[in-house]
Amino acid sequence: MPHLKKLAAELITIVLGVLIALGVDDWRQGREEAGIANDHLVDLTAEMRQNLCTVERIRARHIPRKLEALQTVIAFLNDPTAKVAKPDELLLALARSGATGMPWLVDNQYQALQNSGNVRLVRKLHPTLEVGSIYEAPEVLFSQADRIEGAYPKVVNELLPAQLQPQFNSMRSYVRDETVIAPAVADDPDLDKAIEAIRARRAELLPLARNEVAATTSRWYSLMRLSTEMKKMIGELKPWDQSTTTLEAEMEECRSARSWSAREQKPPTAASKP
Repeated sequence: MPHLKKLAAELITIVLGVLIALGVDDWRQGREEAGIANDHLVDLTAEMRQNLCTVERIRARHIPRKLEALQTVIAFLNDPTAKVAKPDELLLALARSGATGMPWLVDNQYQALQNSGNVRLVRKLHPTLEVGSIYEAPEVLFSQADRIEGAYPKVVNELLPAQLQPQFNSMRSYVRDETVIAPAVADDPDLDKAIEAIRARRAELLPLARNEVAATTSRWYSLMRLSTEMKKMIGELKPWDQSTTTLEAEMEECRSARSWSAREQKPPTAASKP
């Protein structure tokens, strides 16, 4: 009997040792997984803040400016006898009315999460976080505006004198150095002729401009929805938000700060030549 008791005690000790070892391994693995998930969520939060900043800039700066330009153009097209004291300003409005601003959204951290296979960890540890839907939303939302986009931007470019493109072209905003400007192509320097050419096509342009208002309004609503969802998600990601700036303060800076990506265009003088 003493022998059996000793054997039972040794067996219990072995079992307890195995259980403790397994428990330690599970604890260590859990800590490692939590650390990996934590790192991903910290990076995702920073990336989402960056994307939200871009969304807010386009929604609060570009879209209103484009709608204001469309208002100017539509008012001109609605009045066949409208006087144009400053052709350069109307042509600038025309150029702005045809520009399409889209947020430059990045998904490097989200792709890193997917490619690493650690999506499972994040879902396991934080099942209520629906991060993927935020990254999928832009394509769904913007595609609806794209479907009603008409020929207006192309027609606008056809009507703008070629020598104005280096200054008016919407892609200029992507150049960080404000002193850099594309080579000009010679065209008729008489801007009054360009205004008359626009007036001659008012019957064609007016419906196109109205449709452009519809597409632009759709984009505003899409951006508003994105902004709302991103702010909500960033709120849920607050435990991993390492920014020292409040979200609203950062967004206010994004909406108001002047940077290379939101450089204002200035109209040329009526005597501008290539």
